[in-house]
Amino acid sequence: MFLLCVCFTEMLLCVLVVLLYSQFTLASDSLKVNMVDSVTVRQLGSSVVLPCWISPPQDVTAMEVRWYRQNKFGTPVLLYQNQKLSTDSLENSYRNRSSLTVRDAQSAGLKSGDVSLRLGDVKLEDAGIFFCYVSGDKAYNSGNMTLHVAVLGSSPVLSLQLVDGQVNVTCSSCGWYPQPTVKWTSGSTTPLYLGGSFDRKDTDGLICVHSWVLLSPSDHHLVSCSFSNTAGDERGGAVDLQNITQFTGGAAGPWKALFVAVLLALLAAIAVGIFIYKKYKSGYVQTKTDEEDPSAAIGCANMDALRKDAVNITLNRSKAHADLRINVEGKVVRDSNAADNNRGPGFPYFLTVPGINSFSSGRVYWEVGLTVPCIEPKQKWLIGVQKDSNVLSNNKADLVPSKGFWFLCSDGENGIHVNTEPELSLPIRPTPEVVGVLLDFEKGELSFFNAKESIHLFTIKHKFQGEIEPIFNQESEIRLLFLSLPSANPACRGRWG
Repeated sequence: MFLLCVCFTEMLLCVLVVLLYSQFTLASDSLKVNMVDSVTVRQLGSSVVLPCWISPPQDVTAMEVRWYRQNKFGTPVLLYQNQKLSTDSLENSYRNRSSLTVRDAQSAGLKSGDVSLRLGDVKLEDAGIFFCYVSGDKAYNSGNMTLHVAVLGSSPVLSLQLVDGQVNVTCSSCGWYPQPTVKWTSGSTTPLYLGGSFDRKDTDGLICVHSWVLLSPSDHHLVSCSFSNTAGDERGGAVDLQNITQFTGGAAGPWKALFVAVLLALLAAIAVGIFIYKKYKSGYVQTKTDEEDPSAAIGCANMDALRKDAVNITLNRSKAHADLRINVEGKVVRDSNAADNNRGPGFPYFLTVPGINSFSSGRVYWEVGLTVPCIEPKQKWLIGVQKDSNVLSNNKADLVPSKGFWFLCSDGENGIHVNTEPELSLPIRPTPEVVGVLLDFEKGELSFFNAKESIHLFTIKHKFQGEIEPIFNQESEIRLLFLSLPSANPACRGRWG
């Protein structure tokens, strides 16, 4: 009798489990969540709709709707429960940016099971997977989709430089996300091998790419460069070398004339671009045609945030070159009359002074003034950092990152360049009046800024180790800012040691 009861009890439990499982399965199957695979946004700051709906259609106003990111169920992008939106547990970055919407004009919204999400002010950080979760008294289900952010960059800027009888064609474009693909072609279809490429991120996370090829002008005519992103959007540019071949057989004069003409045209375009950029720099601007201004290669910088890490730099008189004059306060340096007698051809790298300060960790920022009233500023200067105890020689080949030097240099009519390997020329005009320098050990970055115009110029990426000290060089006067300058008309005269 006892054994019979046990068997009956076990049978009853099995039946109950089967019934509950059937009920659970039926409930879940009755609530199917539908989503598209992915949505692509092409403009930062815009809004996007992420469609999500249940089938068969039913009223979900009494259900819970939760949109969330990977592994962040408890801090959702949007939460609808108890027939209202709840903001208590939302992730901070999505507050005031997320709302429920309809996926098309025919939708009746929640009453028809449409729980689509509208996300405003789209940012680079929004790229990735989003989950849509719907839960009622008897059923729940979820789905996911991917939001792609594919920002179209600026039209490429191409420049030419003669190198040992060959032409170095450089192609630069900024404002991309994610990293674009670079393609070079000769003629209409013949691919060219990439000579080199260098990329950097500006302050808002968008990517600038600088690519180059070294060609014989007699072997190539129309050379094209194009950038494309993951969404298939493309920007391209081309330069015609067919008129250059006649100048490569030793006739340097005509070649130089052509090169100067091309360079002047580029500089004029960049000047116009900078004007447009300054006019619209309060927001993200994206033009609709390939006739885009090349100033998009320049990024806007938050100078107030940078200056929170400002440090007081003093020039190291004991390590200064003998032909340099430093004022008593150690804040202003210029060359002496004797420097003209010792200066040879090329940039005077030897006329350099380091700062007393050296850094090995953290994040530090300083500014250098390059123009002074009463004295006509010259166009040759060098600002950057070096390993402590390094000494700059006049051998340019030794002044590279692998040997402990990182700097931005203006070499007069030769323009502004960064001492990367290989050296990279930057289309910066006019020369900045105040250069800001940010050294970030944690990120491994040395960044330069046009501090007066709040423009990010360039970032060198390197894992800095040991003591690093700032370095300065200019034919005319430069002064360290944020400091106590001489009080008696400091712009025109000072006390010199």
